[in-house]
Amino acid sequence: MSLYYTYRHNFKTVLDIWYYNRWSTLCVTLCLVGLPLQAHHSTAPFDMTRESTISGIVSEFRWTNPHSYIYLEAAEGGEMRRWVLEAESLNLLRRNGWSKESVKKGDRISCLGARAKDTSVYAMKCFTVIFPDGRRLLATPTGVPSKAPVK
Repeated sequence: MSLYYTYRHNFKTVLDIWYYNRWSTLCVTLCLVGLPLQAHHSTAPFDMTRESTISGIVSEFRWTNPHSYIYLEAAEGGEMRRWVLEAESLNLLRRNGWSKESVKKGDRISCLGARAKDTSVYAMKCFTVIFPDGRRLLATPTGVPSKAPVK
């Protein structure tokens, strides 16, 4: 009889704990589900109101989520600089005709995009990749920067 009582008592205690802590459980669950959303970042580091173009030779292409990256060796002021060009997610790039073979190491490309607000950082949000033969690949839904008003 004591074993049955202990089992029933513990079972009831577990249900009681869950019942009284359901709001805590819900909050913790929502926080854990929301963690991956925190990993995504905005276009805040880029000056989205002004178009900029950079040309150079691809040193690396990272076909990854949440954003793909093109590393470009480009001459600026007589010096070679390594630029980081940020593109959109794989899903969006695929819809715009990209594949992981679209840009290869050694390719000469130009990128139309938005340069980093901090000009000491060699980074750009890439809108369109232009190849020497005139072929274009859109790296954003519209291929152009937002037309936000300049203050």
